[in-house]
Amino acid sequence: MTRVISFTKNGNNLNHILCEKMQFNGFSVLEDERLTKCRLKEWVAEGFEKKQCMVFVGAAGIAVRSIAPYIKDKLTDPAVIVIDEKGEFVIPILGGHVGGGNAIGKEISQAISAKAVITTATDVNNVFAVDVFAVRNNLIIKEREIAKKISAELLNGRKIGYYSDIEIKGNIPQNLAKMENADLGFNISIVKKNCFKETLHLVPKQVVLGIGCKKGTAEKDIEQAVFKAFEEYNIDILAVAEVATIDIKKNEKGLIDFCKKMNLKLRCFSAEELKKAEGCFTSSDFVKKTTGVDNVCERAAVFVCGGELIIKKTKGEGVTVAAALRSWSVDFE
Repeated sequence: MTRVISFTKNGNNLNHILCEKMQFNGFSVLEDERLTKCRLKEWVAEGFEKKQCMVFVGAAGIAVRSIAPYIKDKLTDPAVIVIDEKGEFVIPILGGHVGGGNAIGKEISQAISAKAVITTATDVNNVFAVDVFAVRNNLIIKEREIAKKISAELLNGRKIGYYSDIEIKGNIPQNLAKMENADLGFNISIVKKNCFKETLHLVPKQVVLGIGCKKGTAEKDIEQAVFKAFEEYNIDILAVAEVATIDIKKNEKGLIDFCKKMNLKLRCFSAEELKKAEGCFTSSDFVKKTTGVDNVCERAAVFVCGGELIIKKTKGEGVTVAAALRSWSVDFE
């Protein structure tokens, strides 16, 4: 949810208009029955903590001084936008690309008939921005310095290589070329490979990780089994989108701790649901007797995404691991 703050009566009026037209969450440092009263410092801190876009209706200096202590990383900082209280100019000042500030700023400008002031170089020069492309397609940027270098080279009019294991939609931007052995380029894949002398790896969140485990299995044993399996298959662990298992394991501390550590959602399904997964699975009479279904890890992964297994059942210390690949494509439009 985008949040808006204002500091004057005129600012509050524009704030209220934004909230009505765009369903933003409105705040003010002044008393106003239409808006929630707040303290600026606390409002900014909460916005950064929740990674919410923040819109300041007022002077840019207020916004800059307020957000300065919280700025950390262009890949994780939320978008910050400034609008003058007359509503003439909309200026994204932080998180224009990865945070989505430029896109939100343009939407605001259209809604209130204002001018969006976009200052990021790739936008000004109408050049492909690899970080925007990654965000739009839910790709993880692994090497930020190479991403910066790619943007700089494109701005200088040089060609950049690209490679993709997955379907590509839309027209390929100018100065991108599917070429081998280029000096610089990006690779869209779950597989860890260097296609260029300097390779930016863009990892799609395409993999569903299935896990089965014995009662009381430690988080470290689960992590070790998962990382070992992914290393053996040369699959990037960053490609994992979520974890799936059987519902009788929903309270397993080791599994819960692993998911928290990896920032992954844990999804649990009944034995009857897992039986509906289609495919050829590694069957176990013991597992069937214990859980009600002949396989947990493979079935759970496939049941979630409907895709093919890319890691068959792999055993660890009290844990089994499998992975399935969901359908995916990227769009250059």
